[in-house]
Amino acid sequence: MKSPYLLPALFLANCFAGELTIKSQPLETSLELDATFIPDQPKVFKIEADQWSQFVIAELVDHGAKVKKDQVILAFEAEDYQRHLAETKEAAKGRKIALANAERELADLKVSTPRLLEGLKLARDRAKESLDYFTETGRALQEEDARESLDRAKRSLSYQEEELKQLLKMYQEDGITEETEEIILKRQRASVESARFTLKKTEQSSKWALEKTIPRQAVDLKRAYDDALLAHETGMIKLPHALEEKMLSFAKTQRSHAKSDQDLQELIKDGTFMTLKAPVDGTIYYGEISDNSWSVGGTAKFLFETGVAPANTALMSLVPDGSTLTLQGSISQKHRLQIPAEAKGTVSVEGLEDANFPVTLTQLDTAPNASEQYGVGLSVELPKESPIVTGMKGKVQLVTYRKEAAISIPPNAITNEGGKSSVKLKMADGKHEMREVKTGRTVNGKIEILEGLEVDQVILVPDPE
Repeated sequence: MKSPYLLPALFLANCFAGELTIKSQPLETSLELDATFIPDQPKVFKIEADQWSQFVIAELVDHGAKVKKDQVILAFEAEDYQRHLAETKEAAKGRKIALANAERELADLKVSTPRLLEGLKLARDRAKESLDYFTETGRALQEEDARESLDRAKRSLSYQEEELKQLLKMYQEDGITEETEEIILKRQRASVESARFTLKKTEQSSKWALEKTIPRQAVDLKRAYDDALLAHETGMIKLPHALEEKMLSFAKTQRSHAKSDQDLQELIKDGTFMTLKAPVDGTIYYGEISDNSWSVGGTAKFLFETGVAPANTALMSLVPDGSTLTLQGSISQKHRLQIPAEAKGTVSVEGLEDANFPVTLTQLDTAPNASEQYGVGLSVELPKESPIVTGMKGKVQLVTYRKEAAISIPPNAITNEGGKSSVKLKMADGKHEMREVKTGRTVNGKIEILEGLEVDQVILVPDPE
């Protein structure tokens, strides 16, 4: 950008050396900047795909081509995409079945967990009851029963032996032993032998019960209770945790399923980018036409058949027929502070000699861009059959200040003292007096006087040193 140029604003008539008669003329300052002709509503084509990345170009229109509404301007090879989409849909069906199974398993676990906890508590309580009964009552009863069985066997043997003894005594007194009596004696002797065996067996079983069976039962019952207690305590921790883990796992599966469904929907949407069509009649430009510029970027690296178009990158721009052209440029902070709102000016275009077109400021950014420049937008009045098209460059002369009747004087005519400015004014009687003035802009080596002087007054100007 070039420095602002200044137009002379004040004509100072020299009456004679050392005196100046004040005269006024229009004063104007302007700013020159480079700008680009940009359409007001370009359509930029980008592949904003979320899942698919292999956009291999099958066909495309040329840069600068005129296109009709719904005409294909860019098409990509779709075979690999369609195959991947079909596989993804099949996988989605499998995920749906797996999710339903996981949901059923979770529902079952929600029912079975309280039942299992109840069963473990019941087993613990029953084991405790069995142990308590055995300790308090059952053991003593079993030991007493073992001893009583032994005593009973002894009594039974004693009874049988006494009965045999009485039979022998009775039959010996008769002196004659009949056949029937022999049978009775034989049977009684067998009963005695049987009682002796029963006593022997009872002695062994009672001893085994008292020394082994009953003590072992005490150990077994205690161990059964300890096992049931441990199982219950472990179950109280692990079963709810298992249910919680299942719930977390199911929630994760749900999220994964939802994410996969979202990915599938995004993949389906990505298919809309496989063929790009013109929404209206217009002209195609490779690259991006943004708010204040047109850039081809790196499109030459991929905008050709078999080229791979990158995602989220401007590929082409469409300028609709009948679009209004605007001017877009940028300025420094210094010049940003000089431009008034709704500033006006003209633009010239190289190749169109002696042609200047009126422009009006329509946009002035309040924040700088990454290059510390401020965006400027201007409307431009072009003739109906103007040959100017998008992307052409122009030189803008923008008026930053204008005053129709301005007064300005040489700097050496002003005396600065005590923070005040003054000039030596010639009075009607030919004498001079110091007159305080208020200064403004410096233009073309002259200082604008805002207050303190009037047209046709005469001031004294010292000779330059």
